[in-house]
Amino acid sequence: MSADDRNEVRHAAAFLPNGLRLHLTESGSQDAEAILLLHGWPQTSYAWRHVAPLLARAGYRAIAVDLRGFGHSSKPPDGYDKKTVARDLHELLDSLAIQSCWVVGHDMGGQVAYPFVAQWPERAKGLVFIESGLPGFGQENAMNVAQGGSWHFGFNAAGDIAEALVAGREHMFIRHMFHRDKVGLWDRTAILEADIAVYAAAAAAPGGLRSMFAYYRTLLSHDLQDNLALGRRKLSLPVLAIGAEHGYRAASLSTMERVATNPEGWIVPNCGHYVPEECPDQLAERLVSFFRNSS
Repeated sequence: MSADDRNEVRHAAAFLPNGLRLHLTESGSQDAEAILLLHGWPQTSYAWRHVAPLLARAGYRAIAVDLRGFGHSSKPPDGYDKKTVARDLHELLDSLAIQSCWVVGHDMGGQVAYPFVAQWPERAKGLVFIESGLPGFGQENAMNVAQGGSWHFGFNAAGDIAEALVAGREHMFIRHMFHRDKVGLWDRTAILEADIAVYAAAAAAPGGLRSMFAYYRTLLSHDLQDNLALGRRKLSLPVLAIGAEHGYRAASLSTMERVATNPEGWIVPNCGHYVPEECPDQLAERLVSFFRNSS
């Protein structure tokens, strides 16, 4: 594979049996070992723009997906519980003729990655869980403002009023989420105004806000019980839980210790919540080390 092949970013669409269209970007050779990269909220696959080329240069096929409801993917009226979104990924791998891959999820992407690997462990070589939590295994505490939790969980789950209040103010809202003092950026130069504009445009597209907020409306109504049921059998595949020094710190590892056997942990120094964009070089290096040592 030439350097040009490793640096090339290919945009593609996958059409699933359930009728959904998933947009994805690929870096690296299609014959290489695959890595599925799942973005957080309020982002899209664009969040992996720095990490994916680094993984490709290390010899991997990096596939970053717009989850249903985000970016250029379909925005159906329902199906935002994480087990259903995880099924999209199962069908995506089938459409790409990928038998198994590494699964890397940041933030909301981690909440999708967990039910994927828990339901279909044979399709995953390992899980990387970055700055994320699971309802049923502690995240409900982060949703409780009386215990210091974030207000945005309740706001995002409030229904149509959240969409009505944010419509037309997408850039301001998303910028606040990135720049807030608690669980925001540590290095505010890592996500520029132009990058925020990309995410704001995705949110402002027809159905964008409705779909984004729907991910929160299922956290307690569906995901909590689904996770508890899946968690009765611990994951036996390799797991790396990553936190950030100025983010959730050890919370990702604490979560994985409840649902997986012998997970590894790593805290990224001098980094905030948005690890793929703040510390892409360190993250890519740690991912490659984990993949190679776990194979």
